[in-house]
Amino acid sequence: MDSSSFRNLPDELLEAIVFYLPPDATLAFGSTCRACNKITYEPLVWRRHCRQRWHYWQDKDDIDERLHAPPVQTKWRQIYNERAMVDKQALANFEALLGTQQYRIQRIEEISNFGYGIKDLFLALRDDTPDDAEDVLARRYYANAVLGQLHRGTALEKWARVQKRQMVALEEVLGAYDLFVLTGKRGDLSDVEKELDRLAAGIRARDPEFDALSIRVKAIRVAKYLRSEQLVGNPDEHDYHALRNNFISIALFDSVHSSLPLQSVAIYCAVARRLGVNAKPSNYPYHVHAVIEAPSDVTLDGKRREDSGELTPESADELMHMDPWRTSDEVPRDSLTRRLIQMGVQPPQHAYHLGSTSNLEVALRTGRNIMNSVQEVRQNQQAIGGRPSGQPDVDAAWYSMLWSMMILGDSNPNQTLHRRRQVLPYLIEHYQTHFPEDLSFIEHTLVPMFDSERELHVLMHLITAARKADQNKKAPSPRSAATSHLRYKAGQYFHHKRYPYEGFVIGWDVKCSAEDRWIQQMRVDDLPRGRNQPFYHIVADDKSVRYVAEENINILEHKPAAPLMDLAGRYFNRWDDEIKAFVSNIKDEYPDD
Repeated sequence: MDSSSFRNLPDELLEAIVFYLPPDATLAFGSTCRACNKITYEPLVWRRHCRQRWHYWQDKDDIDERLHAPPVQTKWRQIYNERAMVDKQALANFEALLGTQQYRIQRIEEISNFGYGIKDLFLALRDDTPDDAEDVLARRYYANAVLGQLHRGTALEKWARVQKRQMVALEEVLGAYDLFVLTGKRGDLSDVEKELDRLAAGIRARDPEFDALSIRVKAIRVAKYLRSEQLVGNPDEHDYHALRNNFISIALFDSVHSSLPLQSVAIYCAVARRLGVNAKPSNYPYHVHAVIEAPSDVTLDGKRREDSGELTPESADELMHMDPWRTSDEVPRDSLTRRLIQMGVQPPQHAYHLGSTSNLEVALRTGRNIMNSVQEVRQNQQAIGGRPSGQPDVDAAWYSMLWSMMILGDSNPNQTLHRRRQVLPYLIEHYQTHFPEDLSFIEHTLVPMFDSERELHVLMHLITAARKADQNKKAPSPRSAATSHLRYKAGQYFHHKRYPYEGFVIGWDVKCSAEDRWIQQMRVDDLPRGRNQPFYHIVADDKSVRYVAEENINILEHKPAAPLMDLAGRYFNRWDDEIKAFVSNIKDEYPDD
C-alpha cells in the first residue's frame, strides 16, 4: 500500500481508523508512515486495548484510579506490553504442565504467582477451548485448577486479615467462601462489589430525595428495594438448608436469588453501608438480623443530638433492627426480646444478642452453616444416590469450611490452637484427595500455625514427600508378556458389577498390591479370582479413587456424563468415540495404554 495516501489524512481520521484495529494490527498500521506511527503511540489507543483484553487486574495496578485519570498520565502501551508478556509466560508454563505429570504442581504454583491478572487468560482457556481440541479435557481441567488456586489464595488472604482483626469488608469475608465454588464467569469479589454498587445506585435512582431521608426511613427503603427485586429471602423455605443458600454471589447472580438469613443480611448491610446507613449483622441466635446504629450527630429519626435529650444505647433513637430475609418492616425490639426469653436467654445476655457482631463471628457462623448444609447433602446422597444438581460442588464447599476454621480459629483466642488441631487431619485428607495443587498453601499457611508444635514434623514430612513426588518422573509401567493377562487399560469407562457407580481406569497392577489389612477388610480372598487377579486404580463418579478387582469391571462404550468428563481431564486429553475410551495424558506412567 502506498503510505503517501495516509500522509494526507487528518489525524482525527487516522485515530478513527486505529480505534477499530486490534493490537497486532495497530502495530502494523503504525509501521506504514510517521503519521500513523505517532497515532499508535497515543495513550488513549492502548488504554482501549487494555480495557478490551483484560477484565481482571491486581490491586497494585490501581486500574480504577488510572482509568479515571487523564490518559496521558499513564503509560498504557507499556502496561499493555507487560500484561501481554505475563500472559505469554503463563501460557508457556501451562503448555508445559499439560505435557507431563513431572513438575505439574510446581508449574501451577508458578502460574498462580503471576497474580490475579492472569484470570482472563485462564477463563478463556477453560471456557473457549473448542470441543474438538486434541487435549480439550486436560486443557479445561487444568485451566480450572489454576483459576481455583487463584481464587482460594485470595480467600485465604482475606480470612488471614480477619483473623488478625484487620479491616475487611463484610461482603469480602463471606465472598471468600464463594471463591472456593465458583464455576461461571461471574461471582468473584470484584463482581460482588460492582453488583452491590449497582444496587445502591438503583436505590438512589428510584428515589432522588433518598439522601435527605432519616436513617430509619433509609433503612426501611433499602429493605423494600431488595425485597422488591427478590434479592433477599428464600422463596422456598422447605429448601432452607440448601448448600447454595450459603453463598452471597449465588444469591446475587443466580436467577432464584435464595439465601440464608445471614447472607440476606450481609447483602442488606453492604448496600445500606454504600448509602450512608451503618448496618451490621447481629449476634441474635438462630436467625441473623441487621442492626442499624444512629450516627454520632443525629438520631435514627434525623433529630440533632442536642434536641433529643439523654439517650441510651438501647434507645429506639439509637438502635433499630431489620430482618430483610422476612420483611421490609422494622422489627420491634420488644419482639426480639420476647423471643430471647422464650429461648431461655438470661436478661444480662440480651444486649449482646441484640447488638452487632464482628466479621470474625459472621465468618465462623457461615462456616458452621456450610458444614451443616454439606452434611445434609451427603445424607440425601446416601438416601437417594447420585450427585445433587443445581448445587455448588460439595467437596469444594467442604474445603472452604475446613480452611476457614483453620485460619479463623475460634472466637476465643485461647481455643484457637485446639480448634486447628481438630480440623487439621480433615483438611489434609481433603487436600490430598481433591486439591493436591494447593501444596503451597500447606507450606505457607499451615506450617507457621504449627511452628514449635508437635504437628510440625508431620506437616514437613508431608510437604517433602509431595515435593519429591512432583519433581520425580513417574515410574513407567509398560505392557509386556507379564501383563498380557490384563484385560483393561487406563482410559476405559466402566460400571461396577456389584455396586451402583461408574468410573474410569487410571492405572493397574498385575495383582492386588494392597496391604494385608485392606485385603482382609475387603474380603478380597473371597472373590472368585481372589487376590492374584489384576486390580485397577479407578476414579468413581463420586470423585473417590478406588481399587477394583478385574472381575468387578463391566466396560461401557457410550460417552460418559458431563461430571465424569470433567473429572477425566486430570488424567486424559479427550474422549475418543472410535476407541470408546479416553485418550491418555498419563503416558509417562502408562506408556502403552
